[in-house]
Amino acid sequence: MIALNDEELLAAMQPENRAVFMPLEKRPGPRMTPLEMIELNGEHSRRFFAGDFDGIMEHSLIDDPVYEFLPARIRVKGKEAVHRYHELNYEIVIAQVDPERRETPADAGTTLTRSFGENSFTTEISTMFKLGTGEPQRCYFNAVITFQDGKMVGERVWMDQKMNDFFVAGLEKDPEFFKLPGVERF
Repeated sequence: MIALNDEELLAAMQPENRAVFMPLEKRPGPRMTPLEMIELNGEHSRRFFAGDFDGIMEHSLIDDPVYEFLPARIRVKGKEAVHRYHELNYEIVIAQVDPERRETPADAGTTLTRSFGENSFTTEISTMFKLGTGEPQRCYFNAVITFQDGKMVGERVWMDQKMNDFFVAGLEKDPEFFKLPGVERF
């Protein structure tokens, strides 16, 4: 599991440390329907898998997007940092996608649950990744995706430990990434 003691975990959850995301009730703009959120997020994913990072930034995300990754405790905020994150994550994720090794369509990836709030949805996903070993392994992650003015604010993503370790190692291959304004470990 995560390498935090109870005091560190509680400190990370204190309100003064969680003021990164504007409360949903204070976000401007109209509310989106569940279908609108799913369609926008689907277009975001299509652009990601096509390597269209400029399109993601223009089409999908607000001007000051925020991504958080747990248990890694990495926050990426702002257009430059989020653009670079998508470039790095593309290399991490695309290297893992191997449709030839999957035995059934269900092994490719499954959305286990999805629930909707006002301008937000939460999803739980199970998918197969090689994680550098060459052998497919089932991994799990959850994401909370919030929206404002018809665009994504960003994501808060919780990964299982083996996926988290692989993801962090992929980001750390570019030591300049952690020096960008808006990238922090919290």
